[in-house]
Order: sequence, then structure tokens, then C-alpha cells
Amino acid sequence: MYGKIITYLLILVLIVLLFVVSCYYSSLNKTTNNVEILQAETPDFNKIQILLNQNQPTIFRQVLYGWEPIIHIFDASLDDIDYLINNNQDFNKDILDCLSNYSMFLSMGWEYKFLEKTNKVKDNHFILQRNYRQLFIQIMGTQRIYLVHPSQSNLIETQIMDETSPNNNNKPQTVSKVNFWNKQETSKEPFNKLEYTEIILREGNILFIPKGWWYLKVSEEDNMCMEAINVSLFSLIPF
Repeated sequence: MYGKIITYLLILVLIVLLFVVSCYYSSLNKTTNNVEILQAETPDFNKIQILLNQNQPTIFRQVLYGWEPIIHIFDASLDDIDYLINNNQDFNKDILDCLSNYSMFLSMGWEYKFLEKTNKVKDNHFILQRNYRQLFIQIMGTQRIYLVHPSQSNLIETQIMDETSPNNNNKPQTVSKVNFWNKQETSKEPFNKLEYTEIILREGNILFIPKGWWYLKVSEEDNMCMEAINVSLFSLIPF
């Protein structure tokens, strides 16, 4: 008899767990009609999760000035940072600890890389955000970023880039065929009906772009940033 009770309890726990996972997965894939850019300054873990779960582009302002490992590399070169990553386990641990507040449910950890960009480096095509939890972290300088809501995807003719990226979960990137800077291309329908939001990502700030949005980045001055992706069980789902 006790064996049957334990079996029933295990089945009940499994059903509840599957229900919770299903609800969370649905919330990850929801799209809001709101195009507002949310903003928060030095939020705590609960506030961060509430904002991220709204699936709207969100800027976390002045966050990096509280990240101990980042404070010490504001003036470091990319070579110096690479040396730290490869030779200093404490540095990696501290970075991951800072990122943990932004982790998803059932997180399996973070993948991150530092990028150094020169003035006037820019994307030519909009890129489809396919990751559930990706952060663009501005360490020095600024970037101009153009965002397009998922509801306008029908206006963007796409192409698949052959190369994969570790910071894209090793998936080929989906990008727009139209070159954003080519007026002859952008003047044609349906792309000429596209509406976008333009933001400036400033030093010390973090940008979250939800899955399904399109983005295009422009460096208007020499800058350094970090891109980080949270890997979870949901990242393994092949779509």
C-alpha cells in the first residue's frame, strides 16, 4: 500500500513539474504588443527577473559599476582580458557570479565573450534574436542599436548565414537580405514600411533583447563590450 502511495506521489510531482516547465516555456515564447524600452537602475534579483519575464527590450543602467571584475578592466586591452579569461579562474568565477542574477529557470550556465570594436564598425543587416536570454554589456564607449518588433517580421526577407557562433548556441544566424545602409534596397516594398526603435547603449549599461526581435548594431566610437548567453535546457530545443 505504501508503495502505491509513493508511486502516486511521484507521478503527481512529475505532473506538477511538467506543468511548471510548460508554463515557463510558454512565457519565454510570448510576444507582447508593447514596443516600449524598459529601464531600471541597479535592480535586485527579483526586479531583474520580473523585467526579463516581460519579454520587452530592457536597459539595466549603471550596472557594471557594481561588478567587481569589470571595474578592474575598464582600461584593459582585449589581449589582457583574454589572458585573464584563460589564466585566472577567479576572474571567470566572478563574471559568472555577476551574470547569475540574469539566469533563466533551469540554467546550465553562461557563455560569454569580450569584443573590441573600432569607430564606424556596423552591421549591414538586421539579425534575428534566437536566444532566450542574451545580454549586450557595454564596458567602454557607446553603441547605437536599432530594434524591430517581431510583429514586423513579415516585412523582412531573410537569409541564413552559413557560419555559426558560440554566442549564438552554435546555430546559423538568420539575417535580413536588405542592406540597411543601401537606400536603393531599403526604399523598396515591403522593407520601406518597416518601423524601428533606435537606442544608445552607453558605458556601464546592459541591454536585453528578447527572442524574436531583430537588431542591428553600430559603433560610433571605439568601444568594448561583452556579449553573454545563458544556456538552459530550453536552449537545447532546436527552434
